[in-house]
Amino acid sequence: MAKLDMDGPHKLDEKIILKEIIQPMPGSFALGHLGSDRSFEVLYVGYAEKTVQETLLHCLKKRVGQGGLMDKLTGKNQINAFKYSYANSLEACFQKTCKNFHDFGGAKKLNNKDHPKPPKGSDWVCNKCTEELTANFKVKAG
Repeated sequence: MAKLDMDGPHKLDEKIILKEIIQPMPGSFALGHLGSDRSFEVLYVGYAEKTVQETLLHCLKKRVGQGGLMDKLTGKNQINAFKYSYANSLEACFQKTCKNFHDFGGAKKLNNKDHPKPPKGSDWVCNKCTEELTANFKVKAG
């Protein structure tokens, strides 16, 4: 079973974001639905290049990862909570977000439209994509 290895879940609310996330550090986050039984369904994954707090406040304001009109009408895929983790480096944020993207079903299951992109100016590639390509190449070449 896939694991996020993050703090939370916390209600997706400005006051809670400001109270919970106090370190001005980059990090990874997941947005999702917190059920009445405290289960957390991951619906969107991302990372913060500057600070997790600033990025989550932006996500809240812009309704990042929210489902479309039908989801809103039916109550499905409604993001109401978040989890987060800090990282020692921006590359670590990127790689963790890529791993979470793949582990939780990618664009087919998440509300992410695309695979996470590396920061502008970097030449980083997703370790999970590289592993899959290498495995596929070995199968075809073998």
